[in-house]
Amino acid sequence: MKAVLALGAMAVMAAGQAFMQAEQQRAQQQAQARAAEAQAQTAADNAIAMQQQADLALQKGEVEKRRIDMERDKASRDYQAQAAARRSLLASGNVDIASGSAADSLLGNAALHGEDAAANRYNWALAGWQADERARQARRQADALNAQATGYKRQASWLNTSAGNIGNSLLSAGLAGAGSLIRRTP
Repeated sequence: MKAVLALGAMAVMAAGQAFMQAEQQRAQQQAQARAAEAQAQTAADNAIAMQQQADLALQKGEVEKRRIDMERDKASRDYQAQAAARRSLLASGNVDIASGSAADSLLGNAALHGEDAAANRYNWALAGWQADERARQARRQADALNAQATGYKRQASWLNTSAGNIGNSLLSAGLAGAGSLIRRTP
C-alpha cells in the first residue's frame, strides 16, 4: 500500500511538474507573441512614415519645379527687357539692326537666352524625375514594411494560438503518464 501511495505521490508530482512546464512554455510563447505584435506595429508605423516621406518627396519636387518656372519667367522677362533696350539704343543711333554686327549681337543674345531656357527645361524635368524616383523608392520601402508587419502579425497569431494548446497537451500527457504508472503497480 505504501508503494501505491508513493507511486501516487510521484504521479501527482509528475503531473504538477508537467503543469508547471506547460505554464512556463505558455508564458514564454505569449511573451513571444507580444513581442511579435510590437514588431508588427513598429513595421506598420514605419510603413506609414515611408508613405508620408513619399508624399513629401512629391511635394518637394513640385516646389522645386515651381521655383525653376519662376527662374525661367524671370530670365525671359530680363532677356526681353535687355533686347528691347538694345534695339532701342541701336535704333536711336541710326544703326541698321537688320544686318551686320548689330544683328549678330542681337542674335547672339537670343542664342544665349535659348541655351538658358533649354538648361531651365532640363532642370525642371530633372527635378520632377528625381521627386518621382524618391517617392517610388519610399513607396517600395513602405510596401516591404507592410509585408513585414503582416508576417509579424501572423507569427503573433500562431504563437497565441499554440500557447493555449501547450498547457492542455502537456497537462493531459502528464496525467496520462501518472495514470498509467498507477495502473501498473499491483
